[in-house]
Amino acid sequence: MSKYSDFFLLSSPKYYELNEKLRLRSYQSWLAEEVWCREAQGKRKAKFTLEVIRLARKIAKAKGIEEDEAFQLLQAGEDREDLLKEFGDEVNGIMELAPSNREQFEELVTLFFKNRGEVMEGKKWISTFDWSDEDTQKLPATILTAIEKFMADEENNGEETVEEDEDAPK
Repeated sequence: MSKYSDFFLLSSPKYYELNEKLRLRSYQSWLAEEVWCREAQGKRKAKFTLEVIRLARKIAKAKGIEEDEAFQLLQAGEDREDLLKEFGDEVNGIMELAPSNREQFEELVTLFFKNRGEVMEGKKWISTFDWSDEDTQKLPATILTAIEKFMADEENNGEETVEEDEDAPK
């Protein structure tokens, strides 16, 4: 968080405990950076979709078929092998644009920990501002599921998951 965060985050901190050593601070909303990250992810998905549509149109024109049929061929048609031979470079280029759900979730989890995370070191909670993708990749599935629920709750104004920290300065 920035050095100015305390000016606009004046309420007592509330936390979502992931386990006894790891927690996320609740702001009862997504932070601007998190929203912008998700928006950028949406733009990448839209770009991928538009490129697939463009290629389907090109295939339809070249093969003299309907665009819907060309789109189906791209997905799993019987003639997909022939299609890949003819349009392989374009298909491969488009597939590199395809954002995976896992990669997008990893990006958001990492950002949430950079902005909100704390880890218990000894008897003190320490910020995880330097959290990395590698740290996210080491999280167990149970914690990832809990984080996903936390993200959804934060999007719905922080309902259900957070508790006030009795030890936090007021």
